[in-house]
Amino acid sequence: MRWFFRPIAAVVLLLGEYLAISFSFDAYVLLERAGDWGAIGFIGMLGPIAIAFATALWLLGGAEVRDVVHRSAQVEEAPWFPLLLVQLVCFSAFFGLSAHLFGGNALSPEPLGLWVLLWVLGGAATFLAWLPLAVGRLRLSALLKELAVPLSLAALLGLVAWGAGIITLELWQPLGDVTLDAVAAVLEVFVQPIVFDPNEAAVGTEAFGVTVAPVCSGYEGIGLVAAFLMAYLIVFREQFRFPHVLVLLPLGILAVWALNVVRIVALILVGHLWSPEIAIGGFHSKAGWVFFCAVALGAVWVSQRVPWLASDPSGPRARVTNPSAPFLLPLLAVVATALITGLFVSEFDYFYPLRVGVALTVLAWFRKDYVEGLRRHLRGRSIWSWQAPMIGVVAYLVWIALWGIDPSVGNEPPAALAELSAPAAMIWIAARVFGSTVTVPIVEELAFRGFLLRRLISKDFTEVPYETFRWPAVLISSLAFAAVHQQWIAGFVAGLFYAYAQSRRGLLTDAIIAHAVTNALIAAQVLLAAHWSLW
Repeated sequence: MRWFFRPIAAVVLLLGEYLAISFSFDAYVLLERAGDWGAIGFIGMLGPIAIAFATALWLLGGAEVRDVVHRSAQVEEAPWFPLLLVQLVCFSAFFGLSAHLFGGNALSPEPLGLWVLLWVLGGAATFLAWLPLAVGRLRLSALLKELAVPLSLAALLGLVAWGAGIITLELWQPLGDVTLDAVAAVLEVFVQPIVFDPNEAAVGTEAFGVTVAPVCSGYEGIGLVAAFLMAYLIVFREQFRFPHVLVLLPLGILAVWALNVVRIVALILVGHLWSPEIAIGGFHSKAGWVFFCAVALGAVWVSQRVPWLASDPSGPRARVTNPSAPFLLPLLAVVATALITGLFVSEFDYFYPLRVGVALTVLAWFRKDYVEGLRRHLRGRSIWSWQAPMIGVVAYLVWIALWGIDPSVGNEPPAALAELSAPAAMIWIAARVFGSTVTVPIVEELAFRGFLLRRLISKDFTEVPYETFRWPAVLISSLAFAAVHQQWIAGFVAGLFYAYAQSRRGLLTDAIIAHAVTNALIAAQVLLAAHWSLW
């Protein structure tokens, strides 16, 4: 059996199980009826995010992923039948828990929290049982490390594109009438008479109809396709002829709009001819993601097959290399964690300790790279210097001055923190202090000074000494650093200080130490002077 049959079969199995759960049950019922457990209802968003990630991975590194997996595959086959049996048992238990929890649109009796916890654990067990079935004897650890950059970039692009799709829902107002007219015209070809009320955005048949609201209109596909194709054309710009290849953008947007019309018509026909429960239970959202993937991947296929779009049709395909992985992956992992956990919180970040744990895990993964790089750059010098902490102090003073806080006036901690139990509050505060003084300085300095500043100087950033100081690179990297902070002016100035700290002795560790000192002083001010707004 060829090496790729097993992972493909496992992916098809998991996709079938996902669709079976999605079409049969809707976790959104938890949002309105589950009280403190209501946020679990957003778990359905993980499916679209996973689809966006998979599509982005194909766009940015499909050939490389295929080659790396092929090299990592071993000839001998791991036993699959016992693993399949275990996975199916786990899925059956998960399906039963889903039926008990969501069946008939009525939540199970008390204790609701226990049933929700069992349901989440059942889903996790189903996925963990599926993983060895898909991986077989692949050397997963080495594979993940070699593919760190395309995987992390795909995760970030998937999240950004998904967010762009949500933002594009605003297009529903100006384009809604055209879409509804098109749906009505196509629907009349299959069913007569139809029911059509454009004032209420209602369309359907006498037996089944829908009100097409912005949240389920499918216009998010426009934002998704635009974001994916723009990223794809930028990353692989050397392969294409400009402006010819830009024709893919309007064609992709037009195609995803037309398929959205097809999706709404198919939704109505499924409800009219087959099952209203299946139409409403999952088809309306899942079909949209299938069409999105078809448009995005189809546009990529066309770009690689039409000579008129290619700069050199016979040239080699672009490949993504990973020298930037130790510098970028920690930040990307933290950002992805923050975006995902942000789905389950409103204002107070209960999951900050998880963010710290993710950062530590990724940093530990690349620890050998960091130790080797540090030894190479120290060249017998001490890692400690008094200048770095002093620069951190100055950055702290500037930060506080620009923030404009009255040192004599404190403020109450967040209400959500005050409502936590004493042990939970202490754990959160300890994680916040540790994260801001240890993991955040390391993660951010690796990305903004270790990678971005040097990458702006040379494409081969690994050959750029840390003491190299170029004003354009320093200013741009400091602006990027400012963009991820609430106080962007203070962030920009602090970025300049940390770039200076790095260039003085040519050590990234000096920038990390300066950053850590700044954050430690801010943490002390928060806890000692009750200036909680700084966090």
